Amino acid sequence: MIGRWIFVRGRTLDRRDRLVLAALFVLALLALLPLRLVLGLTMPESVTARSAEGSVWDGRIADLKAGPLPLGTVEAGLQPLSLLIGQARFAIAREGFEATVGSSRIANANGSVLLPDGLGGLPVTSLGFGDLTVVMDGGQCSEANGTLSLTLASLGPLLPDAITLSGQARCEKGALLVPMRGPRGMERMTLKIGGDGRWQADLTLTGLPQETADALKSGGFDARPGGIGIGTSGTF
Repeated sequence: MIGRWIFVRGRTLDRRDRLVLAALFVLALLALLPLRLVLGLTMPESVTARSAEGSVWDGRIADLKAGPLPLGTVEAGLQPLSLLIGQARFAIAREGFEATVGSSRIANANGSVLLPDGLGGLPVTSLGFGDLTVVMDGGQCSEANGTLSLTLASLGPLLPDAITLSGQARCEKGALLVPMRGPRGMERMTLKIGGDGRWQADLTLTGLPQETADALKSGGFDARPGGIGIGTSGTF
């Protein structure tokens, strides 16, 4: 065995040997590739994090945030098959939430995300995801399916209970559109997100007692046919 090892070391490497060594070197680099480096090269500017640790295959991202959505600290790993189509997609997961994310897509999102700062002028406390997939191609919504829901905190003493609205996501004129309804059908909201990161949300409430409607009007709601409503907008 010692003699054979000395013989192998002493001979000149042929082309096949050099290719094998080069492949092993590349594999070693990929196995140790830092997650932080790849995230910096592949994620858009709207995605931020406090830190990223570990390898690209098995790492952790602290305080991950996608636009106004705080996803928290997640376990993350690059999906090897996505590299075959020239894209970098990461599977991320934490307790209560999981998804696959890339530079222009979110896929198979399930769970919920808390919104401590609300959503614009609306007291939204959380967003819920049910097998949600959204693909933005060239700044245009090209694929959307699954369910998106949101929970509104109490709108005042005359409406003390939280309200949950949900709807099916779809693409419309290049934007992501989610028309939502509440459990009684009297609460409706339309959420629209453009490929440029601008979003609009419009909430309408119908069938309210006049006293309740008047109280909400003093808080920023305006009159609508059959009810009252309020709109808000922002940018991711």
